[in-house]
Amino acid sequence: MKNKTFELRKKVFLRKLEDAINQNLVDNDVLPVLSIINSFPFAYTTSSCSGRIMLIDVPIIGKKNEAYRIKRWHDVITFDEFWSIITGYKPKGIVWFRVEALIIALAVDSINWASYLLRLARILGLKESGIRSITPTKHHIILDFTGTENLNTPIADRDHMYIDKKSGKFLVNLANRLLIRTKKKLNLLKSALNILKEYIDENSIENPDDIGFRIYGDLFRRNQ
Repeated sequence: MKNKTFELRKKVFLRKLEDAINQNLVDNDVLPVLSIINSFPFAYTTSSCSGRIMLIDVPIIGKKNEAYRIKRWHDVITFDEFWSIITGYKPKGIVWFRVEALIIALAVDSINWASYLLRLARILGLKESGIRSITPTKHHIILDFTGTENLNTPIADRDHMYIDKKSGKFLVNLANRLLIRTKKKLNLLKSALNILKEYIDENSIENPDDIGFRIYGDLFRRNQ
């Protein structure tokens, strides 16, 4: 029996995604993964980020939504650009240098699919993946695919610069390595979901208990 509430909510979120894509608010790296997830009848995505590096000015005392985003990158950065920005910027609070791992929030219509997808995500190295909420009456389980490639460090305030060029180069190098690693996991997730999609379509699968994880054998071996 089809879940009408789930189907209606999926249509709403797909329209929101289309609008966001048209406004260039979705980073291109994550679009293929969103497309695959949204092609499953039992799932749809609600938000996403392929991983990013950020400079953000956060009030010392104040609300998080009062923070000012100085710069955001979805690709590796150069030290020269990073140094030029932070030395030319006058902080209002504390400037934080951040790396955020990929995150894809999605809804599924059963605990069976939620359990299967979370196990797959963790096998792929997305160790922080988990369930955020369950609404049994509406057959909605909200979960996140996300990794551990995070960095969060203060680098300046109104009166002091906490880093010099040497430590700045170290931070930029570390941030780039973390971002590259999270992008590799995104590509690995895309490959695994493509395998799952093909297997479901070819075998008319409705229950994840009929799939297992042997179908990813070649992919797992190539990425050991």
